[in-house]
Amino acid sequence: MKRPVPVETLIMDLVKEKGDIWFDDLMQALRAWYPDITETEVLKALMRLELGRLIIVYRVVKKDGATYHIRAVKE
Repeated sequence: MKRPVPVETLIMDLVKEKGDIWFDDLMQALRAWYPDITETEVLKALMRLELGRLIIVYRVVKKDGATYHIRAVKE
């Protein structure tokens, strides 16, 4: 879906502002901008940013399931 502000831009702003962010917190922040955003849309945006070497996404397995931890690449 075409968004006025691209999801990748919002993600980069959040990650740069906080330094690192958990996936659940990222989804909550993005839903403040776009209530209809899907997890698939966010995961695709994360993949594009990671392939562009702008962020690093870690998969973390916890007792209650797997989640992701996102941080910006240090330059």
